[in-house]
Amino acid sequence: MKQILLLLSFTLLTALSYAQTVEPVKWTFDTEKVDDKTIAITFTANVDEDWYIYAQDVGDGGPIPTEFTFENLKGCVKTGKVEEVGKVIKKYDPMFSMNLKYYKKRVQFKQLVTLNAKGGIIEGYLTFMTCNGEKCLPPTDVDFKFEL
Repeated sequence: MKQILLLLSFTLLTALSYAQTVEPVKWTFDTEKVDDKTIAITFTANVDEDWYIYAQDVGDGGPIPTEFTFENLKGCVKTGKVEEVGKVIKKYDPMFSMNLKYYKKRVQFKQLVTLNAKGGIIEGYLTFMTCNGEKCLPPTDVDFKFEL
């Protein structure tokens, strides 16, 4: 009886730990010098097969859009808005009963910043939601820090 309980406990713990490690979106961050005072910071989402993430503008009543929160900017200012670079899909989503914009496989989000000094620091976080047509994972926050 103890062996059966131990086996059931182990199976349950294994299943729970697997469920918590599902991460269909992997983020990378990069910088690119545009000119002497302008830097492009890039947030790249690599999305697993059959999953997708939403654009920044999905409309009211839908899923959580991809959002960027810049909490700390030192020695620089943002120039313009975060731009999306990738193959956007515009399609009716039956889970949310509305037309949505989303990305599969890979998308980049780019923000231009202008340096006020020799270097700068940008800190914040991004929020995104990912789905696969059958289920959605809860919105996730990812911290970022750029030292320019």
